[in-house]
Amino acid sequence: LIQLVENILNMTKIDSGKLVVEKKPEAVEDVINNALSYVKGRRKQRRVEIDIPEEMLLVEMDGKMIVQVIINLLDNAIKHTKEDGFIRIKTEAAPEGVWFSVEDNGTGIEEVIKDRIFDEFVTFRPVNRDTGKGIGLGLAICKAIVTAHGGTIEALNREEGGACFRFYLPFDGHLPEKEQ
Repeated sequence: LIQLVENILNMTKIDSGKLVVEKKPEAVEDVINNALSYVKGRRKQRRVEIDIPEEMLLVEMDGKMIVQVIINLLDNAIKHTKEDGFIRIKTEAAPEGVWFSVEDNGTGIEEVIKDRIFDEFVTFRPVNRDTGKGIGLGLAICKAIVTAHGGTIEALNREEGGACFRFYLPFDGHLPEKEQ
């Protein structure tokens, strides 16, 4: 219920043009761990894998908003993945930014909604009985937040089955130099 209310409040801010992005350097690992702490009780028997570079990645972002994006993506992965399935969170440094991805081995994305998946109130079946069906705001909020950061977001089906949602945030700087 708290997640639903947060999504509705965020969508109201977005629709009214009052979404304020307060960027500061954030460690990617901290943002991911923060998001995972919010879904800990909901992920039940799903195996969650984290794949992040050993070097610390700092990105100019509104950490709270990006945590919300990752929570929404994780919630979708949980809804569409069986209890014995897996969910992987991965980050990769790119020359001008960083890619975040949340992938699973669940039901994948239905072709009929693939082009509209980031629109408001788009939902799809089947979902796990225990997690229920959303109202279709989570991915629209993800897109608005990522776009407000100057980034991009996409959804695709994995060849092995399941879905992959990935988003890109540009660096406002560069990778930190390694300590000697």
